[in-house]
Amino acid sequence: MNILNPNLITRRACLKGITLGAGAVVLQPFLNALAAEAAGKVAPRVIFLFQCNGLWPIHITPKGVPAGKADTLVDLPLKDLELPDPISPLAPFKDRMAIILGLSSKQAYPNHGSGYGALGCYNARNSDANSGHNDPLAQTVDHALAGSLSGIIPVLGLGVINRPETVFANTVSVVSRKRPLPIICQPDVAFGSLFGSVAEGNAAKAFNSRSMLLDWIQSDVRRVRAGLPAMDRDKLDAYLETFEQMRSREEKIGAIKDRLKANMPAINKFDSKLQTDRFEAQCAVAIAALASRLTNVAVIDASGSPQGYHTWKELGITVDEHAIGHDGSPGRDNNAVPIRKFYAARVADLAKRLAAIPEGNGTMLDNTLIVWMSDSAEEHHGTGLQWPMVLVGNLGGRLKTAGRYLQFPKYGGKGHRTMSNFYLSLLRAVGDKREKFGDPDNDLKDIDTTGPLSEILV
Repeated sequence: MNILNPNLITRRACLKGITLGAGAVVLQPFLNALAAEAAGKVAPRVIFLFQCNGLWPIHITPKGVPAGKADTLVDLPLKDLELPDPISPLAPFKDRMAIILGLSSKQAYPNHGSGYGALGCYNARNSDANSGHNDPLAQTVDHALAGSLSGIIPVLGLGVINRPETVFANTVSVVSRKRPLPIICQPDVAFGSLFGSVAEGNAAKAFNSRSMLLDWIQSDVRRVRAGLPAMDRDKLDAYLETFEQMRSREEKIGAIKDRLKANMPAINKFDSKLQTDRFEAQCAVAIAALASRLTNVAVIDASGSPQGYHTWKELGITVDEHAIGHDGSPGRDNNAVPIRKFYAARVADLAKRLAAIPEGNGTMLDNTLIVWMSDSAEEHHGTGLQWPMVLVGNLGGRLKTAGRYLQFPKYGGKGHRTMSNFYLSLLRAVGDKREKFGDPDNDLKDIDTTGPLSEILV
C-alpha cells in the first residue's frame, strides 16, 4: 500500500492550482522548481568563481599542514587545521569545503591568465605570454556540465571587469568551438536579461526606468505565498530577496538625495561603478537565477580574460594587481591579503545565500558546488604546474569534498593528477562518463592522466 504524505499532497495541489498573470516569468520557474522538488527531482548545480593574478598556495594552505610532502598524496581533515587569514571568511563553512593543491594544467598556459584554457584545459593563447589573444578552441567544462544539468539558460556568465563601461566580454567560457559565451558585465543588464521580460507595454517602460518590479507583480506574489505550505513560504521569501534589493533601491536613493554623491554607490550596487559593489550584485543575480532554476551552471568571472587586472581602491589598495604580482618584497601581502579576503568573503556570501534557501530535506547549498580558482593558476606568472582551488559544497553528496585538505603529488611525480582529472570528476558526478577532457600534457606521457579523481568521487 502506498503511504501518501499530506505535505506533498498540499504542495502538489497548490502548485497545480496556482495561475499567474504579471508575475509568470519571475514566479513560474520558482514554482516549477518546487514541483520538481516535490517529485524528488532536485538537480545539482555548479558555480565557478574566477579571479585573476593567481590563487597563491601560501594564501590557502592551512596552518598545521606538514611541510615536505610533495611526493605523496596529503589528505587531512580540515577540522584539525586552522584556515589562514586570507581565506578566514570561509571559516563558517570549514566542514563543507575542500582545499585542493597540486593538480596541474600546464598546457593551458596560465602565465598572465589562461582565458578559455582555465575551464578548457587547452592553450588558448598560442604560447604568447604578452598577448591578450584568447581563442575559443573547444568547449569548456561549464558547458559540458550544462549538457547534463539542463536549464532554460545552459550557463549563466556574469563578469566583474576592470572597465565598468563594458557590457559584454568574452573571457573564460566557450559553448562550442569558436563560440564563446558573452559574459554579462553589468548587473543591471544581467538582471534585466534574466527577469526583465516579466514586463510588457507600459509596464516594460516602467521596468526599464527602474520602477518597483515587485509592486507590479504583488498580487501574484501574495496569492502564491498564501497558497504555499509554510516550508515553501520561507523558500519564496529567500528567492525574492534579490528582487527586493532592486525594488527598494529607489526608495533608499530618494531618502538620501541630499547626500547622494557620498552614499549612492554603497547602496545602489546594481549599477554602481565600484568594483566591490558590482561584484556583490553579480553574486546576488547568480543566486536568484539558480534559485529560480533558470540555470544550474553559473560562471562569475572577475579575471576579465588574460591580463584583466584590477585596482581595488575600494579596499584601500592603490596598487594594481599587475604590480602586486611583480612585487617580490616581503610587504606584498599588505596589498594582496585584503583582496584575497574580499574574494573569500564573496564565496562565503554565495554559500550563505544558498544555505538560506530550503530545498528538499536541506538547503540549496547541499546540492551545489562552488569552485573558486584563478585563470592564472598558482601565481601572477602562473606555470600551471599546480592549479590551486577552494571548493564549497559537495554537489548533492556526489563528491567527497566536505572538510578536506588534499595535496596531490608534485608535477611529474608518481600519482600526480591534473585539472582534466578534476573536471572529469565533476562530469562523472552528473552522469557524463567521458574518459578524456581537454588537451593532453605531453610532458606527462608516462603518467596515467585519464579518468576522474577517485579521491573525491563517491
